[in-house]
Amino acid sequence: MVKRRVKSSVKISFFIIITLLVGVIAIITIPEPKKNFNSDNKTTITNTTEKKKIKSAKLTLVGDLLFESPFYQSVKNGYDANNYFKNVKDYFFNDDLSIGNMEVVVGDDTLPVSGDGYNFCAPRYIGDLVSSLDFQILSTVNNHSYDRGLEGLVSTINYFKDNTSIKTVGTYLNDDDKNNYRVLDINGIKFGFLAYTYGTNMRINSSERNMVSFYRNSDTRKFDDIAKENIKKEVLAVKNLSDVMIVMMHWGNEFTFEESAEQLEVATFLNELGVDIVYGSHSHSIQPVKMIGDTHKTLVYYSLGNFVSNDDDIARTPKGQETFDNAYQFGLLSTFNVIMDENKNISFDDIKTEPIVNYFDTSMNNWTLIPFKDYTEDYEKSHFRYNLGLTKEFINSTYTNVIDEQYR
Repeated sequence: MVKRRVKSSVKISFFIIITLLVGVIAIITIPEPKKNFNSDNKTTITNTTEKKKIKSAKLTLVGDLLFESPFYQSVKNGYDANNYFKNVKDYFFNDDLSIGNMEVVVGDDTLPVSGDGYNFCAPRYIGDLVSSLDFQILSTVNNHSYDRGLEGLVSTINYFKDNTSIKTVGTYLNDDDKNNYRVLDINGIKFGFLAYTYGTNMRINSSERNMVSFYRNSDTRKFDDIAKENIKKEVLAVKNLSDVMIVMMHWGNEFTFEESAEQLEVATFLNELGVDIVYGSHSHSIQPVKMIGDTHKTLVYYSLGNFVSNDDDIARTPKGQETFDNAYQFGLLSTFNVIMDENKNISFDDIKTEPIVNYFDTSMNNWTLIPFKDYTEDYEKSHFRYNLGLTKEFINSTYTNVIDEQYR
């Protein structure tokens, strides 16, 4: 009996020691869950394995880059063009993908500079200036793409191809270039791009029409079944190569704050094709931002307005609608995150827009772009158009009336 008690005591002691050792090892080896702090400063637990499967990219979108004669004249008079973008550069260098619409031809030494009315051809230094913003994608297709004919179209494409890492889309050197679809891998997400315009100011030779992408039928000038079939073919081809499909549209009516019936029709069509983002330009005034679609969601910017503009008095503004002379002087800059989960489902997060004001002083000099949050009373009252109605109140009221609160 005595031996049995001793043996039992030894067993119990051994069991206790083993249990304690296992507990200590468990405490040492089990890692503390990683903490993620969201925008509300609330702590949430993130599963590390799941986190690795999620990819994201931050985008910056701006509207038309429309350089005009008064800007060129200021440069001739000694203005340092490098000051123009100094207040907005951080947006482009703190993101993953920057997108804009190059509204002017970039000429070469043989093409005369023009920045008036309906005909635009920028000097080469404008290409250098735009490239300083670290764009990844520029649409070169719009109503001004052919303002200097085939030579201007080719000069613009070649400038960016030969001197920068920026990819252009919408105008092409030939069929091979057009069929070399623009797809960029950003943080493991493949972004595909197409771009279209409603037309060009200068008539294009029939043999050169394929170098410019139109969303309307070139013969009927309508968004008809033939036009839809051509777009569908291209969109599906690029979607097959990409995770996120972006289509850039030069569309709608100039000097309007509302989307047109055709814009709504085209946007719905693109949504049905599975396009993820529609980037709109042409109106030279801001238009709504909407999320459309039922089974598939498409983020639509009907128009971002002007990012760059250099005119104090817009001759083509409709009579009686001089409000748009002031609306011409600011546009939207939008930032947001594109998120792709392990199943390649796409979602958007933190969609924001803000007005960017095109400042020039009472002598039409000292051009610079200023985020509205930094647009001080000194800037406001020294702006060339302040006494013509371009006030902070006008900018803010226009912005809040056009853009839904969820995107401000």
